Formats: sequence, structure tokens, C-alpha cells
Amino acid sequence: MVDPRHLWKADERIKLAREDHKAAQLAYQRQCWEKAPGLETLDKAIHRTVVQAMSAALRSGTDPTTAVEAARRENLAAQKERLALLERAGIDPATLENTPLCSLCKDTGSAGGKVCRCVLELCIQENLAELKTVLDLTAMDFSNVSMEWYPTTFDPEFGMSSREAAQTVLEVCRDYARDFPDYPCDNLFLYGGTGLGKTLFSGCIAKEVAGKGHWTVYVTAAELFAHYEAVKFGRDEGGKSQEQVERYQSCELLVLDDLGSEMTTPFVQSALYQLLDKRMNRRARTVISSNLTMDDVRSRYTSQVCSRLEGAYHALPFFGKDIRLQRREKGLH
Repeated sequence: MVDPRHLWKADERIKLAREDHKAAQLAYQRQCWEKAPGLETLDKAIHRTVVQAMSAALRSGTDPTTAVEAARRENLAAQKERLALLERAGIDPATLENTPLCSLCKDTGSAGGKVCRCVLELCIQENLAELKTVLDLTAMDFSNVSMEWYPTTFDPEFGMSSREAAQTVLEVCRDYARDFPDYPCDNLFLYGGTGLGKTLFSGCIAKEVAGKGHWTVYVTAAELFAHYEAVKFGRDEGGKSQEQVERYQSCELLVLDDLGSEMTTPFVQSALYQLLDKRMNRRARTVISSNLTMDDVRSRYTSQVCSRLEGAYHALPFFGKDIRLQRREKGLH
């Protein structure tokens, strides 16, 4: 699945690239014409013989055989003379061929009845550029996750140490991103206190999944519900919020950050249920991060919302000491 906005931008980029490519080819052709006097005349003669042959073949009421054969002979003679001229001028004939930018789709944008890979690559670039506006993609890499910030002290509440839990979460998130969309569990719920790595882990997933060509949207809960409210209460100028809501509901992977930071009004409860329900019905994958514990979720949201979060999400706990505070104590940024 491709974001229509990314597809439109990719199409515009391809059109510009084709125009630049065609202009470069024409410029090179003119250079060759200047370098090899007579080449322009031969090129135009070859083109003329092709047109003559086509016209004769399409002309009704007459036998085109003689005219087509004459055009063919003239064409072959011109081609032979052209090759000799190019050889004398030291010009490779292959460089004058009108080659497309993409050999697979011949610059049509589709191959085998599907969107061509050249278009999909540009869509990936557009998706990553969009993610870059809200995430530091350079830092969002699983190789940047360090276990040193998670204590090895046993925590009786969770039955393991913070480091053991973080290692398990890392393995799940890494496998989820690597195997997307075929990971056994469709959805993840990352929860725990602030500064424990939830945004890093979810950002790593977003970057890797988008980089493989899957339409990925990353949004904070506050921004998401603001768009829902704009649509509901008539504050949607130009339909931009409606477009965003549709993207949240339709994208292959939605990464919803900081759930619980929003004001939990009846409208927000309804919007959250609508979002979760629609994405589940479409088998669209969702990763949610939250500072709320599962007990907080049960006390804060409706039973319908909790049912979906508990029944369809793999809950992954984060606990320990705020990594940002630890880094500050060590004089690190």
C-alpha cells in the first residue's frame, strides 16, 4: 500500500527527472551533430524513411509493398552511412540511443500491472522524509540501543530485572520490524515511565518498516486527536484534518506516541475506539507507546478501548531509571 500523497510527489519527481533526462539527451545529440558534420542530415533522413514506411503501410486502397521496401532500403543505407560517420568521429552509437531512466517500466511508472520499483523507491524516500520531520532518524536505529542504562537489579513487580525486560523488548521490536507485516502479533503496546526508551524503540520500528516500502505514519496522541476534533467540530480548513484522519486509519503501520498525554474527554474516548476498531478490522498494524501502566489504561479508558488494547496488543513493559537523567549525571547529552 502506498500513501497517495507520497505517490503524487513521486510522480512529480519522475516527471521532472524525465524532462531533465530528455533535455540532456537532446543537448548531447546537438553536440554530436556539431562534432560530426552530416550526422544531423542522416538522423533526419532515417526518421523520414520510418515515417514514409508507416504512411505507406497505413495508406488504404493501394499495395504498400513497393513503397515500404523502398523506404526500408533507404533507411538501411542511411543507417550504414551513419555508423561509418560515427566511427570516424569517435562517437559510440549506443550513447545516442533514447534510453529510458528505468529499464524495467520504460518510464511508464508501472511494470507487470503494478507500480514500478522506481516509483516505490521514491515513495520510500518521501515517507522517510516525512518521518524525519518528527524523528531524528539518524538516532533511530536498533544498533543505538544500549543495555547499560537498564539496571540488573531484580524487580519483584515484574519478576525480572529492567535489563532483562529491555532485552526482551528489543528482540520483539527488532523482529517485529524485520518481519513486518508477517510478525505473529499485529500490534505492540510499549508502556512505562518517561525516559526509558519507548520513543527510541517505536521510532526504530517506524524507520525500518518505512524503509522497506510499507506506508508508515508516526504521530503523537495530542496531534492525532487534534485532527479528529477539527473534523468533528467544523474546524477543518481545506479538509486537511480529514485527510490526516484517513491516513491514520489506512496506513500500513501507525506509530502512536505518548498515548495518555491527551485530555481524556468522552470525544477522545470515542475517537480512540474508532481508530483502534477500524485499524483492527483492516488488519492494519499499530504500535502504541504510553507512560500509562495497564492499570492506568483500565482506569482511564472505556472498557471497549481496554478490550482492544489488552486483547489485540502485545504489551511490552519499560521500567528502571530515566535514561536522560542517567546520561546527565554522567555528563552526556
